[in-house]
Amino acid sequence: MTSQIQNQAMKSIRCPSALHVPAQFCRELVASLGKLKLRLQEKYERTLPGRDQLVRQAIDEAEALAWQTTFPHLFLPDLAEARLAEIVAALEPPFARAA
Repeated sequence: MTSQIQNQAMKSIRCPSALHVPAQFCRELVASLGKLKLRLQEKYERTLPGRDQLVRQAIDEAEALAWQTTFPHLFLPDLAEARLAEIVAALEPPFARAA
């Protein structure tokens, strides 16, 4: 399953040809991001028990945004945290936020 995800990610990576980025670097980046996503998922699933699907969705959305940057591995954790904060805030009853 992981190799399928990595293969799909490799197809979506657009390493600029002007930079002459080696294919091996792209493979390592995809693998590293996969590991990072798993660590983030484990962390946030412990923080938000019973919200596994929401956590995965938020991290997937953050990853999509991270790939639009020059350094996706650096932006992914912050983007995931921000997206999860938005989701949690939307789930809380309005009166709980006012307190």
